[in-house]
Amino acid sequence: MKILSFFLNTLKIKDMKAFTKENTWLERRDYMDFGWGNGYVVIPKGHVLNGKSYDEIHELIPNLQVNGGLTFSDTADTLPWKEIPKGSEGGWVIGFDTAHSWDKLENWSEPQVMLEALNLKEQLQKASPR
Repeated sequence: MKILSFFLNTLKIKDMKAFTKENTWLERRDYMDFGWGNGYVVIPKGHVLNGKSYDEIHELIPNLQVNGGLTFSDTADTLPWKEIPKGSEGGWVIGFDTAHSWDKLENWSEPQVMLEALNLKEQLQKASPR
C-alpha cells in the first residue's frame, strides 16, 4: 500500500518547466559583451529539489553541466517575472546566466539560451528522483 501511495503522489507532481528571461539589467553593451539572457527551470512543489539552493543542487548532482554553473535559485511565488510559466505556483526557480567573461551575444542568442535551459531541465529530470 505504501508503494501505491508513493506512486500516486509522484504522479501528482507537475513536470518541470523551462523558460528564459532577457538580460535587461545592463543596458549598455559597448563596454561588456554578454549573452541574450538567462535560462531557468521551475522545479515543482513536492519535488525533492524544491527549495534547494543552487549550491545544494550542484552538491546533490555534481555532474550537472550548464553554462557557468547554476547561479540563481528562488521561489516562483515572489518573483515578479512575466516569463514564469503559468501553473508554477509553489515552484522553485533555478537558473544560469550568460553574463560571464567568456559569454558573447553571438554564442548565446535567445534560441541558444532556451536550448541550454531545456538541457538543464532534462539533466535535472534524469538525475533526481521525483
